[in-house]
Formats: sequence, C-alpha cells, structure tokens
Amino acid sequence: MTTTAEATTAAPIELWLELEAADPFAVFDAMRAAGVSDVRRVGVLCPTAAHVHAARASGAGAVVGVGDAHELAASAPDVVVARDELEEVLAGRWGPEGTQRRLVLLNPGPALTSDAVKRAASGADICHREPEYVELDRRIRSKLRRLAGIDEHWRVALLSGSGTAANEAALRAAVRPGRVLVVVVNGIYGERLRESARRAGIETIAVDGPWTEPIDAERVAQVVASEPRADALALVQHETTVGLLNPLAELSQLAAALDVRTVVDSISAFGVEVTPLDGIDFLTCTSNKCLHGLPGAAFVLVSPAGSRRVLDVDPTSVALDLRTYLEADTTAVPPFTPAIPALASLDVALDRVLAEGIDGRRERYAARCALLDATLERLGLEQLVAPGARSHSIRSVRLPEGVSFAALHDRLRTRGFVVYAGQGALAREIFRIACMGELELADLDRFARALEHVLGELRV
Repeated sequence: MTTTAEATTAAPIELWLELEAADPFAVFDAMRAAGVSDVRRVGVLCPTAAHVHAARASGAGAVVGVGDAHELAASAPDVVVARDELEEVLAGRWGPEGTQRRLVLLNPGPALTSDAVKRAASGADICHREPEYVELDRRIRSKLRRLAGIDEHWRVALLSGSGTAANEAALRAAVRPGRVLVVVVNGIYGERLRESARRAGIETIAVDGPWTEPIDAERVAQVVASEPRADALALVQHETTVGLLNPLAELSQLAAALDVRTVVDSISAFGVEVTPLDGIDFLTCTSNKCLHGLPGAAFVLVSPAGSRRVLDVDPTSVALDLRTYLEADTTAVPPFTPAIPALASLDVALDRVLAEGIDGRRERYAARCALLDATLERLGLEQLVAPGARSHSIRSVRLPEGVSFAALHDRLRTRGFVVYAGQGALAREIFRIACMGELELADLDRFARALEHVLGELRV
C-alpha cells in the first residue's frame, strides 16, 4: 500500500492511497496510520475493477480509476485517467481549488445540504410505477401537509423542475379566459411572475413598488377592486432580489374578500418564514432553499377554491398542466417520469424540518442573521432593507466605494465562501449574503472574519 499524495487541509481529500491488494479494510488501516478519521476525506487510486469495488465498499470519498478506460469504466469509478494525467486531474477536481472543494454557499440557492439528504438521493433506483414510489410519494405529501398545517381538503401537486416551473403551472391554472391577473412587482421575481403570465397569454396588471420596501397593500386592494375582470392576484412572499418580505397576510385576505384567487411564490420562504395559508389558493415552493433538500423537485399546495378554479381553466401546456399533477395526489401515479432522487432527498429533508419545527428553524435562521447583522454594522456596511421588512435568510449590502463585486467575490471564494451579486438595476451596487441551508454559526463566524480581511485588502 502506497500513499501517493497528501493534500492540504483546504482540499476535500486529505489522504490519497494506492492499494497493493483490493481490500477495503486496507483503507481503514491506512487511515489509522495517517490519523485521518473520516473515510470521505480519503481518495483511492484504482488500477483494476477489483480495486474500484474495494474502494467503493470502504466508502472512500474519491475513487479514481488509473489505467485503461475500457477495462475500468464498467466498474464506475468517479473518473478514469491515464497515469501521466493523474496529477492534473487530481488537482483540478480534488485540489484546494478543485471543483470538488467544499465551499460555504452564501447564495440564495442552491443551498447547502446534509449528508443524509445526499445519501437519500443516491439510494436504490426505483420505478415510478411501482409500490416503492407510491410510498415515497404519499410520505412526501403527508409531510408537506403537516408542515403547512393543512388537511386533506388541500391538494398537493409534485412537479419535477425548479420553483419557476411550479409558478408557471399555478399561474396557468389560476386565471380563466378573458380575465385578468394582478401581479405585485417589487423585485426580479415579481417581474418573472408577470413575464411568465404574459408568455402564457394571460393579461396582466402590475402593481409596481420600490425594490427595497414591502408593497403597499392598500394600493394593491385598490387595483384589484377597480378591475372587474380581476381573477387572481400573484405575489412573491420573499423577494430574494434584496431579502424583502411582502405583507402576505394582508394581501391574501384582501384578495379572498374580493373573491379573487391568490398565487403565492413562497419558494425562498416556506419552511422558515411565517406563511399563513388563510386566503391563499396556490402556494409554490421547491425542494431546496429553506427546506434543505436537493434542487430538482417543486410543489404547489392548492386550496379547495384553487382546485375548483383548476377545473374551470383549460390546460395551456402539457408539461405544466396542474390538473394532471393534482390527479396524482389521489393516485400517486405521476403524469411524467419524476425527479426521484430529488424527491427522495426532500423526503429526508422534511423529516428534519418537522423534527425541528418551523418555529425552531426560524429561530436558528434568526441567530444566523443576528450574527450577520452585527458583522455588517461593525464593518460599517449599509443594508438596503429596513430591519422590520428583512427576511430570515438574506441580507443585501451596498458595496463599499471603490470595491467591485467581482473582486469581493473572487477573494472570498479563495477563502471558501460564495456570495451573490445584485440583480437588475442593483447589479453594480450591492452584494447579497444568504444563510439558507445546512450552515453552522461557526461557518458564518469564519465568514465574518474573512469578509473583514478581504474588505481591508480591497479598501486600501
């Protein structure tokens, strides 16, 4: 057994091994000798298929086939590489700056996920027409109802795709022919709702507002009340453009009073923010973001009134026909092949949320934001959104004079942290810090020190 390389602690692999014998226990012997306790931090170089199988059996974090690609490919190593290319490939993938390096993602999705969630996605392959999938499907729907606090009168649509797919399915089902959709637009994602409706052939009326302030509910009420053809109101609960919360309860209640269906984009809010469903008819979300599942699945929670509206609207899409997805709520038979790995990960992620409780998760997020707020104040950085309107997961911050986002991003990334740029008109003015996903306060504390150091360099 030969240790071929020892990576730095910044790399995802601490110890590289090439085994003399195809024996998984040899990996553990080498770990003990090297003082490495986590097998996921071990890489194994495998000259034969038997070595690949042994490395897989040990749970090694990287399994690299070294030699003939034709002979090794069937054993499914992570990559097959020629001996003379080995150094370059290992550095490019598993080196301190490699693609497999663990970064602390402080962007508003995709959010960091737990090992349990990742393992769920890599479990046994199942067919969506078999009992195993039916059980998975029914578990997820039951857990979503428990999390939202709704009963069986509400229906659940599970889709494969991003949250935008859920939004488009809901919008297409919410507005009857010849009627109008009123859209709240005070950020990029409100603009996306308006554009999604326009492309679906739905006439829209926008209620525009500043990107840094909650929309004025009275203005929205006036617009809806003055338009006799208003059939639905669409809004974003949490505008991740700047980390702004809109007055969801007020808006949904005023729409219900006017017998107007409400479509709520809760993609980056559900699971953490207070989301009262009274007056809401279509609530959309995704498997990642504040739920901490893997990206790739989305869902729509549909009220009884929303279900009746779906039946009144002829489908305008095959892939985004909400009616067919709602039928699967009863049959557990999806209309198309679902993103099973993403759903399997969502199943596990929901267990964590339910055990923690939304209140508990919100408290955990609030502690993260408190640390960020204290850091930003200490560093003299200006936030765009007033304290009372901020979400529990995003902070939007003005770039200091003379500091570009590109320079800030790149220097933070070299220290293991990814922050996000502003959008639209704010692209050159701000940066965003998100604290979604499986983060620890220690991660944010390290980020605070890195941010202070980087700004000290860039402000010179």
